[in-house]
Amino acid sequence: MKPLNAISLSVGLLVAAWTFVTLGFLEPKVITWITFLTWASFYAAGAGPGGLAKSVAGGAVGALFSALVVWLNGLLGGGMHGLGLALFAVLLGALGWILCRVSQASLLGVIPANFIGAAAFFGAGAPLGVGLAWVLLSLVCGAVMGLLSQRLASVLTGHA
Repeated sequence: MKPLNAISLSVGLLVAAWTFVTLGFLEPKVITWITFLTWASFYAAGAGPGGLAKSVAGGAVGALFSALVVWLNGLLGGGMHGLGLALFAVLLGALGWILCRVSQASLLGVIPANFIGAAAFFGAGAPLGVGLAWVLLSLVCGAVMGLLSQRLASVLTGHA
């Protein structure tokens, strides 16, 4: 089987199975759409074990720094209106700067993965506490699904 056909088939099959499992049994804990974000970042990070490590590390850093921004915003009295909004905007600007700067470290060198973690955190409602742990677990699950789809594609092409 041609490589593009193999990866298309493996991703399609695993997305269907993963969606059934997460939406049927794991939501709201494991967040399906977040897993798809890291699944994509796995491939953006170059796939394989290195892509797995980079997509998980970048996603985790993005989510954790975003949680820090939300916590600091609350601590400093920020909000969504007036000067509070200005403070939050400055903190988010600092977050964007940080997510780019940390890319100097090879494990965090995939800037999209870093931003995907931040987007996942905010898209999940900016949860602190146990909700943040579920965001992080969802990020890990997506990267693992990426690796599984790559491995299945290798089997389908006869290169396993």
